Amino acid sequence: MDSMVIDRRAFLAAIAAFGLMGKSAARADGRRSLWLAANLAPGRQYGLGAFDSGGHMEFEVALPGRGHGIALAPDGKLAVAVARRPGTFAGVIDLASGEATHWLEAPTGRHFHGHGAFSGDGRRFFSAENDYAEATGVIGIWDVGDTWRRVGEMPSHGIEPHDIRMLTDGHTLVVANGGIITHPDSGRARLNLERMDPSLVYLDSRDGGLLGQWRLPARWKLLSMRHFAVNDQGDVAIGMQYQDDDTTAPIIALHRFGQPIRLLDLPAPLPATVRNYCGSVAMSADGRYFAASCPQASLVTLWETTSARFLGTVAVADGCGVAAGGDGDSVLMTSGRRGAWLWSAQTGTVEITGAYVRDRSWDNHAVRLLL
Repeated sequence: MDSMVIDRRAFLAAIAAFGLMGKSAARADGRRSLWLAANLAPGRQYGLGAFDSGGHMEFEVALPGRGHGIALAPDGKLAVAVARRPGTFAGVIDLASGEATHWLEAPTGRHFHGHGAFSGDGRRFFSAENDYAEATGVIGIWDVGDTWRRVGEMPSHGIEPHDIRMLTDGHTLVVANGGIITHPDSGRARLNLERMDPSLVYLDSRDGGLLGQWRLPARWKLLSMRHFAVNDQGDVAIGMQYQDDDTTAPIIALHRFGQPIRLLDLPAPLPATVRNYCGSVAMSADGRYFAASCPQASLVTLWETTSARFLGTVAVADGCGVAAGGDGDSVLMTSGRRGAWLWSAQTGTVEITGAYVRDRSWDNHAVRLLL
């Protein structure tokens, strides 16, 4: 299938009135932490924004629709913002200039599932996609150096690949197959609850070979694997969403290659309040802690990775986006009702007070970058 690049002329003209063209603020000497997240600005314009630890805008790029996940290139020079499913666009952002350089479009018969990942050498980009005619998952392959030309695809070995991440070896791709069949004609309707098949897959991104696949016990077949985070040691922290309101299910898990998936229990009364929904997962930069957001309860849960010990919660209204914080043991949290906070195992929770973060409704995910 041939891919295409979005015609930017009409799009750029349409957004000019919002004043959201990419722009870069003055940068201090040396590297510093910034965060990227999709958002909704006043005037109902979707964008991708970068902000610093004070909550001040570094740059913002307008998006043609609602964004979802963001993938960072290994060298830290590029980011790809992927449309929320069943969207078909992805924007390639030059992080030095704060401008979009390419707009990718899913091929005919495909739509994006909101996430992507770079190969370890940065030469390939992999996009999680739905082949909706065949009701199966595929991973699209794009050649970064060849003007982002689509060069192929490989099976996700499941239905509805959602989040995907590259391990530190640079070629093992981890895929969370949500297991739910959807079709653009039906919006986000779930079409196969009686036949759901979620799984966590490890594949060789060089040839698509299946390295391993793990499923949950049969009683939890309605637990859709959605998002996850990985650390340098290969720990995978998983956030899930249960597709039945009549049963309370575990929605957070840990995994290591070759071992069973370990379901984690939230202490009472949290299971009744989170409504079987985990929105996003992120590791601290040192991998010692992870955050799993529960936006329907307006809570972010915090865990110690090695022991799987529950550390507590932070109240964040419609809090879904989480990312590594500026320090090794810290985590950033964003709100769908505007605002952002930083949590540290040492100092607790501090609100980021800059006007920019308090003026945007932040979407489901955030990522940390160093510039």
